[in-house]
Amino acid sequence: MIQSDGPFWRRDGVNRDPEAVPEVDLASTLRALRGGLGRRWRLIAGVTLALTLLALVYVLLATPKFTARAELVVDPRISNSLSGPESPTLLLSDALVVDSELKVLSSREVTTQAADDLGLFEVAVEDEAPGLIGRTFAALGDLLGGGEEEAPNAVTAENIEATRREGIRREMMQDFDITRDGGTYVIDISHTSEDPVFAMEAVNTLIDAYFQVSSDAALSDTRRIAGWLDQRVAVLGDEVQKADVKVTEYRRENDLFTMRDDVLPSEAELSDATDRLIRLRSQLIEIATKSDKIKGIAGTDSVAALMDGTLGGDVASPALKDFQTRYAGLVAEERDLASRFGPNSDSVARNRQDQTQLRDLMLEEAAQIAERLDTQQEATRREIAATEAQVEDLRARANADAEKSIRLRELERDADAKRSQYVTMAQEMISASQRETFQRAPARVIARAVPPDQVSSPNAKRLLILTIFGGLVLGSGLAFLREVMDNRLRRVSDLGEGLGLRYLGFVPGVPLVRRRLRGFKGMLVPPARDSGEAADTLRNLIAELQRRKTGGAALVTGVTSIRRGEGRSVLAGWLAQGLCDRGSRVALVDLDPRAGSLSADLPGRITLGDPSAELEPDLARLGEGWRDGAPLILGLAEGSDVLDRAQQQRLAGLIAALRGDLDQVLVILPPLSDRAEAETAAGLIDGAILALRWGEDALRPAEATVSASGALRPKLIGAVFTATRAAGFQQYNREL
Repeated sequence: MIQSDGPFWRRDGVNRDPEAVPEVDLASTLRALRGGLGRRWRLIAGVTLALTLLALVYVLLATPKFTARAELVVDPRISNSLSGPESPTLLLSDALVVDSELKVLSSREVTTQAADDLGLFEVAVEDEAPGLIGRTFAALGDLLGGGEEEAPNAVTAENIEATRREGIRREMMQDFDITRDGGTYVIDISHTSEDPVFAMEAVNTLIDAYFQVSSDAALSDTRRIAGWLDQRVAVLGDEVQKADVKVTEYRRENDLFTMRDDVLPSEAELSDATDRLIRLRSQLIEIATKSDKIKGIAGTDSVAALMDGTLGGDVASPALKDFQTRYAGLVAEERDLASRFGPNSDSVARNRQDQTQLRDLMLEEAAQIAERLDTQQEATRREIAATEAQVEDLRARANADAEKSIRLRELERDADAKRSQYVTMAQEMISASQRETFQRAPARVIARAVPPDQVSSPNAKRLLILTIFGGLVLGSGLAFLREVMDNRLRRVSDLGEGLGLRYLGFVPGVPLVRRRLRGFKGMLVPPARDSGEAADTLRNLIAELQRRKTGGAALVTGVTSIRRGEGRSVLAGWLAQGLCDRGSRVALVDLDPRAGSLSADLPGRITLGDPSAELEPDLARLGEGWRDGAPLILGLAEGSDVLDRAQQQRLAGLIAALRGDLDQVLVILPPLSDRAEAETAAGLIDGAILALRWGEDALRPAEATVSASGALRPKLIGAVFTATRAAGFQQYNREL
C-alpha cells in the first residue's frame, strides 16, 4: 500500500500559467461520478421510495377525472375576404393561419359564448361567510383604506356581473387544452372534468360556438363589403356614362368619326391619294418610255422593228397589227413566188409593190401612235399635278386630326378604365351576394368529442414512472451535491494532491472515542497477521521502518495526528508490539501527557522523573522494566511540559541513550493542532507518520495545519487512515 519511497510535497502556483485552461479527463470524471452515485445509493433509494409512496397516496386519494377530445382541421386556402378565392394564402403563412385560429378558439368571445350555451352563467353563487383569515384581511383593508366608496348601483351591479362571468369563463378555460398537433393543420381540443358527459358537452359546445362566431363575423364582413360594392358600382356606372358622353361629343365637335380599323376619314383619303399619285407617276414613266421607243422606230424608215415584237401588244393599234399580219403574209408569198417563177417575174414584182405600200402604211400608223402617246403623257402630267395638290391638302387635314386625336385617346382611355373598373366591381358584387348565402368556415370538424371511458387523471402508470424517474434524478442530484460539498479526507488521492503525503495504508478497528486503555488488549494487541487490511498496513509499516534503520543506532519514529482522537496512540502501540513480535527491541515513548492515551495503570509503563533531576535513575529503571517480547513503554508524568527547556534536554538525553540500546523507538507526538508542542518534539525524531481519522478531517484545514508545521513537515514519511470499521473506505478507493 506504500506508493513511493520518498516524501513528496504539492507546491501550488509553481510553473503554472494562471490563464491556462485546466485539463479535464472525461473518463476519470465519469468514473468519479459513477463512484459517487454508487456510494450514495441509500440516499437515492430513499428519495425515490419517498416520492413513490407520495405518488401512491395521491393516486389512491385523488378524484378521478375524464378528458374528452375533438379535432379540427384548418384549411388556410379558405377565406371570406374580397380576394380570397383568387389569392389563396401563401404556404409560408399557413402556420400563421393555424396559430390565428388557435387564438380565435380561446378568445373571450368564443369561450364566453360556449360558457353561456353550457349554462354556467346561470348557476347561482352562494354567499359564503368569510373565514377568520378573510375577516382579518377585510378589517385590515378597512383600517388602512378608510372604507371603500360605493359606486352607483347600476354601474356596480354591471361590473360585478361582468367580473363574475369573466371568473366563470377563466375557471372553465383552465380545464381546456387547445393545441396544434405538431406541424400539421389539425387543432386538438380537450376538456378535463370529473363528469365525462360534461367534458364531452364542453368540447362540442366550444366547437359550435367557434363556428357560430366565425360565421357571424364572416357574414357581417360580407354584408358590409356587399353594401360598399353596391354603392361603388352605382357611382362607377354614372362615371362610365359621363365618360362615354364626353367621347361622343368630342368626336362630333371635331369630326373624328372612325372608319374600319379605327382609321379617321382624313387619314384614309390621304392614304388613297398618296397611292394614286405613286401609280400616276409610274404610268407617266411607262408612257414616256413607249413614246421614245415608237418615235425611234418611225424615224428609221424601216419596219423591221415593227415586225420583231419590239412594240408590245398594248402599244400596237388594231390597224398596225393588221398591217403587220398582211406584211408578213406578203413576205412569205414573195419567197414562194421567187422559188416558183424566179425573182424577176411579174408576180414577184407585184408582190414587192404591195409590200412597199404596206410599209408606208405601217410607218404612218406608228407616227400616229407616237402622237397619241404624247397626248396621253401630257394628260398624265396634269393629273399628277392635281393629285399632288390634293395630297398636300389632305396631309394638312390629317395633321390637324392627329392633334385632335390626342385628346380623343385620353378621353377614351379614361372611359375604358372606368368601364373596366365598373365591370370588375359588378363581378365582385355578384360574388359577394353569393357568399352571403353560402359561408365557408376556415376549419372543419374531423372528430367530435364522445364520452370518455377511461380515467385521464390521475394516470397511475405514467405518474409512477415519472415519480420513479424524478426520484432517481432528485436523489442523484442530492447525492452529487453531497459529494461536491463533501471536503473531508476520504480518498487516497487526497493525501498526495491535497496534503502532499504518501499513502501508507488503512488501519480499521481503531476506537472512535478516546477512552482509557486497560491492559494490553486495546493498545498493545495488534490485529492478527492474516486478519486483513489492518494487518497488511502494519506489516508494510514495519517493513518501512526496518528498511529505514541504518547502522546500529535505533530509528526514532514519531506518530502524530491532526487532532486528538484519531488513533495515533493505538497505531503506535500496534506498531511497537508488531516490531517486538518480529524480534526487535522497541521503546514506546508518550510525549503527550494531556491526552491520557496511556493510562497510569497500564502494565509495564514507566513514568519519567522530574526533568530537573539526574537522568541516571530513569535509565536504571529502564533496565529493570525491560521484558522480552514486549515494548518498553515510557511516558511523561502528568502535568509535564514539553516546552520546558530542562524537559527537552532530559528527553534528548533519554532518546540518545535509547538509540544505542534498542532497534526502534516509537514516539507518540502531540497532535499538530498543538503546534508549539509538536514543533518542539519534532527535533527528537528521525521521521514521523501522520494518523488521520478517515472521513472526519476536512481537506483544507488539514492542508493548512500540515503546511504550518515547519519543523515536522519535512520529516513526515506519509499518512495512515484509521477508522473504527472498514466499511466505506473501499467505496471511495476502488482502485486499491
